[in-house]
Amino acid sequence: MTAASEMVVADDPATWERLGFAPDDAGRVALGPLAVRLAGRAAGEGIVALVLDGEVAGDADGLPLVAAPARSPTASTGPAASAGATTPLHPNGAVAVDHVVVFTDSRDRTAAALVAAGGDERRRGGPPELPAPMAFVRFGPLVVEVAEAPGGAPRFWGLTVTVADIDAAAALAGRPPRAAVQPGRRILTVPREAGLSTALALITPRPAPPGSAARG
Repeated sequence: MTAASEMVVADDPATWERLGFAPDDAGRVALGPLAVRLAGRAAGEGIVALVLDGEVAGDADGLPLVAAPARSPTASTGPAASAGATTPLHPNGAVAVDHVVVFTDSRDRTAAALVAAGGDERRRGGPPELPAPMAFVRFGPLVVEVAEAPGGAPRFWGLTVTVADIDAAAALAGRPPRAAVQPGRRILTVPREAGLSTALALITPRPAPPGSAARG
């Protein structure tokens, strides 16, 4: 399985700073083992590339994929890239990327293309269990939710970030959280008025599996 390391987003770092993220001097927002690299509005619109380790063919059913630059064995991989590292503190409590959403006119075709690019399809389903025909493809720590929607070419639609304290994040985003589809979680969608070029949602962490506390 090929692992993802970054998403390149055509937003200015200052826009994300106003929402409580802390980009570094290169516009990189570290979120656990992944990062969002803010390339500025001149780079296009929304999520303009998914960066993968290893060789990359160039795209998957039109979704732009980019090979991660080679690193020397002794080179530092950033503040949160090493195993066991802790994500730098973001004022909004962001700790990880929960998932990325892709819209496509064909779930099966797009999911197959992502698998051919090194992804691992873990699950698929559709109504009434899910709101649309969907597939869930993993690239290392990243889950790509492939959702079928009428019309339009396959595209990265947005991403969801896990935050430790969603009430604090809501105060920065200016919108209250609501119950998420996943039981036991709350979510808020950042309003477009915030100036983002991609859809962004903030969500509470996944609940611990039953009995996990007892196992230690």
